Amino acid sequence: MYNKNVKEYLVKNHRVFLSIILSLVIVFFVVPIFATPGKIKNLLSSIKFNPNSLVKLFTIKFESTKPKETELVSRLDNRNNSFSLTPIIQPSPTIVIPTIPGNLAPTLPNVIPTKIITIPTKVPTSIPPTKAPKPTKAPDVFPIDPSLARPGKTTDEVFEIASQKTCVPKEVLKGIAYIESGSFFDVVSPKYFLLYNSFDWWKSSYLTEVKRACSGYDYESNTGKIPADSNFAGQICPGAQGGDLVTMGPLSVSDYWEGKYKKPVASALGVAKTDQRVILDAIAIVGVSLKDNVKPANCSNWTAHEVAKAACSYYGSCGFKDKTYYCNTFCRNYVKFGGKAACQTAVNQMQDNCWN
Repeated sequence: MYNKNVKEYLVKNHRVFLSIILSLVIVFFVVPIFATPGKIKNLLSSIKFNPNSLVKLFTIKFESTKPKETELVSRLDNRNNSFSLTPIIQPSPTIVIPTIPGNLAPTLPNVIPTKIITIPTKVPTSIPPTKAPKPTKAPDVFPIDPSLARPGKTTDEVFEIASQKTCVPKEVLKGIAYIESGSFFDVVSPKYFLLYNSFDWWKSSYLTEVKRACSGYDYESNTGKIPADSNFAGQICPGAQGGDLVTMGPLSVSDYWEGKYKKPVASALGVAKTDQRVILDAIAIVGVSLKDNVKPANCSNWTAHEVAKAACSYYGSCGFKDKTYYCNTFCRNYVKFGGKAACQTAVNQMQDNCWN
């Protein structure tokens, strides 16, 4: 009777017992978890479980009390008592609580990322295409026979050569040449400079115009007439001066000077024939005549008197009497071309008396 009542009581109030147990679990385990900030979040994110396993969370085991109940009742109910005991034996439930690890965060291995080394791709050197070279333009000159051409391709070269061949400073030669030739050396083109510096140019097949014969001074200064040995013999060039003096060539060398110094000039230049119409020949004629008149002490360092005497002897006076002042013009040219002697002082002392 007693055992039956206990069982009925437990069965009838099993919900109460379960509620009590669940409250204890909540108070001692669930509440601390929620009381710690972030702990429930970490816990829930790290723990995955099957809801059906909740029934396994708590296990209640009831021990068999039948033998004990019988023994207790027998002892107490010895029929000597004035009361009758109805034993109520409540079995102690066994509560199994799962162990929850303190650190629920998964442990990750220390992974060292592999260093990626990027090797730049070598860019090939760009080789530009080779351009076809343009053909070199042939110089605009006449193919003059080398046996007729005189040395010197420019004005400076020609005067330097003449100076060395005649023993007269080039500043002296230039000082006179730029008076006698006017603007010839300033305006003549390189092409015709080479032509006019070759022997027999007045007969050349490259001389195809009368004006080219006239610009090379292939005419008699007093009449303007082109001589008989020229391609344009008998033609008249402008600029005739009249008178009896006949000169020709870029330096207006007279026939007298050309004839007088023909041999020494040919010897100095190393040629068989000379002519006052050839540029180098004309300068050399002037140089040989100046050396003959001045008789300098040396070839390079002429004194101021020697320089002034060169101009005076070539013109025949310094031009004070006829108001041409030839020597004054010469001295300005001489200084312009690099002459160092006091030319004008010497000219002022000399006046028109060239032979003192």
